[in-house]
Amino acid sequence: MTILAQNLKTIRKNLGHTQMALSEVLDIGFRTYVRYEAGERDAPIALMVKLAKLGNISLDRLLTTEVDTEDLKVPDVQKIPASAKNLEVIGGSLDEGRLMFKGLKSDFLISADSSEKKLLTQFRKMDKTKRDKYLVSMEWMLSNGKPTVPSGKKKKVAKNVVKAKNAARLKKMTKAIKKITLKG
Repeated sequence: MTILAQNLKTIRKNLGHTQMALSEVLDIGFRTYVRYEAGERDAPIALMVKLAKLGNISLDRLLTTEVDTEDLKVPDVQKIPASAKNLEVIGGSLDEGRLMFKGLKSDFLISADSSEKKLLTQFRKMDKTKRDKYLVSMEWMLSNGKPTVPSGKKKKVAKNVVKAKNAARLKKMTKAIKKITLKG
């Protein structure tokens, strides 16, 4: 049985519902829910988000860590506690660049590289408008490749033309996603 399947069963039992009742609450077929809980099928992300909310746990925790009924008695919180003594790492690593703690809904980005730390520190010191501009510029650079020295024959494309094309492509993707999620 997968971690997700085991967690679905634990959440359902903690809520005190039958499989039939939970399938009705989630607006899915009974057999479909039974297959999710048995680990025969993977639930769609929209359903996993609903299940994480029902269990008052983070989506990361629902998918990666086996949860027991004692864990569900204390819901995951968004804020970091004042004392970090009781924090238990349940996922992530330095290689991944993130850590996930038991009892917290968010995961935290971490870095052991001094240049990365310096960059993050400078970013956090910026005001909101500068941060937004910086992120837009970085997204553009990442989506269009690394800046290179233009050769004699390459045609330069204006930055605003590329941004407009990317925006149009994103709008189409958003419409497609909305259609998919509304059907499910």
